[in-house]
Amino acid sequence: MKDIVIVGAGASGLIAAKTLLEQGYHVTLLEARDRPGGRIHTFKEKFSCLVEGGAEFIHGKQELTFSLLKDARAEAILLKGKHYTIINGVAESGDQPDDGWDVFNEALKELQADATLQQFLDQKFADEQFADLRQRVTRFAEGFDIADTTRVSTLSLRDEWLNNDEAHQYHIVGGYKTIVEYLEMQVKRLGGIILFSSIVQEIHWKEGEVKVALTDGRDFRASKVLLTIPVGSMQHGDIKFSPPIPAYQKAFQQLGFGGAIKFIFEFNESIWQNNFPEPFKDASFIFSDAEIPTWWTQLPDETPILTGWLGGPAATYSTNKKEILYDRAVASLQNITKYSRNEIQKYLEHWHIADWVGDPFSRGAYSYPTINGNEAQRFLRQGLARTIFFGGEALYHGASAGTVEAALVNGKKTAIKIISPTDGSNF
Repeated sequence: MKDIVIVGAGASGLIAAKTLLEQGYHVTLLEARDRPGGRIHTFKEKFSCLVEGGAEFIHGKQELTFSLLKDARAEAILLKGKHYTIINGVAESGDQPDDGWDVFNEALKELQADATLQQFLDQKFADEQFADLRQRVTRFAEGFDIADTTRVSTLSLRDEWLNNDEAHQYHIVGGYKTIVEYLEMQVKRLGGIILFSSIVQEIHWKEGEVKVALTDGRDFRASKVLLTIPVGSMQHGDIKFSPPIPAYQKAFQQLGFGGAIKFIFEFNESIWQNNFPEPFKDASFIFSDAEIPTWWTQLPDETPILTGWLGGPAATYSTNKKEILYDRAVASLQNITKYSRNEIQKYLEHWHIADWVGDPFSRGAYSYPTINGNEAQRFLRQGLARTIFFGGEALYHGASAGTVEAALVNGKKTAIKIISPTDGSNF
C-alpha cells in the first residue's frame, strides 16, 4: 500500500511529503505545533517587520534552498557589513584576534585520526601560551556549532571551518516562511493532509503496518511512518514505540544536538552605532565576551534590530525564565553599547526571546557531528523493516550540516529511498 504518515511538518517533513505525493503516495502529516515549519518560525507580532525566531541565514550557495526560493518566486539578499569583536572593553575589526589561528589551522590540517575538540586542544595546545586561543576556539565551537567540545568531531569541524563560505551569507526576503508556505501549498495541492496540534504519543508497529497514536486519543493507520522530528525529541523519548526499538534509540543518543536561545530586540534607532567610533558604523556582526556573546544586525536592511545568540552548553544549561534571560541580554548590550540599562530600555521598542532548549517540541536547536556519529547516522537512515523511517537535518551528511538545506536535502533523499529502496540507499 502506498500510504504513509509523516511525523513533523518542518522543512524535512514537508519536502518529503511533496516528493512522496508526486509519486502517488497517500500522505498524512502530523505536526505537534499549531503551525508548519518546526524550527523555522517567521513572524511579526509587534515588530515593524518580519523576524526569524528560528532558522535565519542561508550559508553559502545551498542549491536546494535556492531552487525552492526560485519556485516560490522569492529571493535572498546577500548580507553586508563588517564584523567586530569586543574583548575586555576593547573593540577590534574582525571576527576575533588573529594570534594563534594560523597555527591552529595548520594543526587541523595535519590531524589524521579523529578526536573530540577538547582532546585535540589538550593534545596540541595545552601550553599556557595557548590559553587565549583555546578559549576562543571553544567559544566559537560552542557558539556557532552549538557543540559540546567533549563530544564534537574535530575532523568534521575541520571540514566545515576550513571550507566555509563567509563571503556568501544571505537573508531571505519575507523570511524562511516563504519556503515553508510554498511547500505547504504544494502538499495540499497534491492531496496531502496536514494536521496541526497533533502530538504523537506512541507508534505501534509490525512490518508493513503502523498505528500512530496521538495524545488526544486519535490514531492514524498506514503501511509506513516517517519521523522527521528533532533529535532532541527522540533523545528524550517523547514518542514511544511498541514493540520497542532500543538499537535505534541508542543511535539517536550518539548524535550531537545543541541548544540555542535567540534574543530579538528592536530599537527606535541603531543605538549600537551611536557610541562606536566611526569605523563601526557598518557593523553586521558583533562578537564579545559578554554573557550573550554574539549579536547581528539586519544589514543591508537598516531596520534597527539586533539579534542576540546564546548557543551550545551555555544555552542548554541556561534558565528558561524569560525575565532572567531578558536581564542577561540587556546586561550584554550594556557591555557592547556602553549605554546604561535605563537608556537601553528607553530606546527599546519590542523584544522577543526564542528559547529552543525550553521548547517542548524540539528540546534544542540543531545537530552537530560527534565521534562515531557517521555510523549512527547511516544506521538510522536505513530505517526499520521498510516500515519505520527517520529523517531530518541531523541525518544529513555533507557540507551544510545543521542547516535548513540539510533538512531539505535529507527529507527529499529519504522520500526517494522510501519510493525506490535501491535509490540513495547509502546516502
